[in-house]
Formats: sequence, structure tokens, C-alpha cells
Amino acid sequence: MNHTEHKKRISPLFLILIVIIGLTIVHTVSFSVHYTYAKAIGNPLIYHLSSDEPWRATVAISDATTMLKLGHNVTLLLSIEGVQIGVKHTHHYLGLEQITGNVTNFISQGGKVIICEVCLRIAGYNNTDIIDGANIGKPNVLSNLLSNATVIDY
Repeated sequence: MNHTEHKKRISPLFLILIVIIGLTIVHTVSFSVHYTYAKAIGNPLIYHLSSDEPWRATVAISDATTMLKLGHNVTLLLSIEGVQIGVKHTHHYLGLEQITGNVTNFISQGGKVIICEVCLRIAGYNNTDIIDGANIGKPNVLSNLLSNATVIDY
């Protein structure tokens, strides 16, 4: 046997795995650097949630809570259908009680929640329907909130 017959082939699956691991590392480092920068300059993080879809809402609240625990100034901004998880009594058919509980926990840990007033009205709620500790997003509140903020959209 000659030398070329003993060469091992690199599996295409192995190459794909290496690429995925590399991209994951780059993605993680990129986000980590961005959030570190935001924290260092006091730049607030705003998690904008425009959906009441359970998976999306859970991930947004989880990410926001993680950043809050890391010491960031974090606000959850609820708009469009997302206002459904910021009210005391969601429609029972939506099954959002657990997610609303997660928002309440976020507030109790020091997170801020702003709810779009126009969206709240369109959804059939009024300002007294929002969960304790949340605030109504009037234009002046939103203007101040969005100045120099990093917005993460879900």
C-alpha cells in the first residue's frame, strides 16, 4: 500500500459541525461584546415584543430577564398583540396566564414594562387593566425611553 491509500477523508458532516460551532462562537462573542458596550455606556436595553405568541414571548422575557440579572437597565416594551401579556386579565382562550406571570416576575426583579397605549385601546383594554408595576407608553414616555437605547425586537 502506498501513502495515498491511507489518507483519511474528512467527513462532510464533520465539516458542517465545525462550521456550525464556529458560527455559534462568533455569534455569541458578537452579542456579548455589544451588550458589554451597552452596559458600559449606560445604554438601556429595550426588548420590544409585538406578539402574544407564547414561544416568542417566552424567549423575549427570558432574554430580558437574563440581561437584567447581568446588571443592564432593561425595559420590556409591549405593543400590538404583545399588550395581551401586560394586562391583569387576559382572555382565557389565549392561555397567557403563565407568560403574564413571567412579566410580573420581571417587574419584581427590577425590570420596567411599558405598554403601548394605542395598542392597548385597540385590543379592547384601558389603562386600568394593565398589570401592577407596568406603565402606559404615552408619546413623551416613549420618546425618552428610545433616546440612546438599544432595541431588540421580537
